[in-house]
Amino acid sequence: MRTFSHDVGRAALVLLALAAFCLIPLDAWTALPSLCLWRKLFHVNACPACGTTRALAAFFQGEWAAAWKYNANVLVTAPGLLALLARDSMHLWKKIRSTPSSS
Repeated sequence: MRTFSHDVGRAALVLLALAAFCLIPLDAWTALPSLCLWRKLFHVNACPACGTTRALAAFFQGEWAAAWKYNANVLVTAPGLLALLARDSMHLWKKIRSTPSSS
């Protein structure tokens, strides 16, 4: 059974991530070191997810060519984040509306 706080928590986390992608300049994202666990463990040049954070930041700042260049999976992950936020927001809205108010 899902709880009220579960919907609020995930929606808040996704909203916070989207705000960070929109507000933190793309140069700041690209200056960060690579934290890819796959690269460190398996000594590969790149994993399928490498560049996703920078791609999402570029996407939500309107730099679509740069987003595609960082990682093409942004075409799935960015709309997926938006859909997740919309879904959680709708669940939260329905839960708030169905909760009886104490008068």
